[in-house]
Amino acid sequence: MHHSFEEVSQIAHELPEDQRLLLANSLLESVNNRDEATEAQLAAAWDEEIARRVGEIKAGAAASCSLEDLASDLRSIVDWSRQ
Repeated sequence: MHHSFEEVSQIAHELPEDQRLLLANSLLESVNNRDEATEAQLAAAWDEEIARRVGEIKAGAAASCSLEDLASDLRSIVDWSRQ
């Protein structure tokens, strides 16, 4: 019997906090305990994505900004979120 994400999520949210923490930890461990083949696939996918992004930067197709502009934008976001 298969359950949808929504069904499982609803059931999980109804658990007591200590059981939700145990469930969250169990799910996280299941993701972190990937086999070596999966890790190699993930590494290859990241290498491909990095190469794609570097290619866009070199071709001038990627938007960029200075570190100072980025820091200013981040400060504005943090200041706004504290209001």
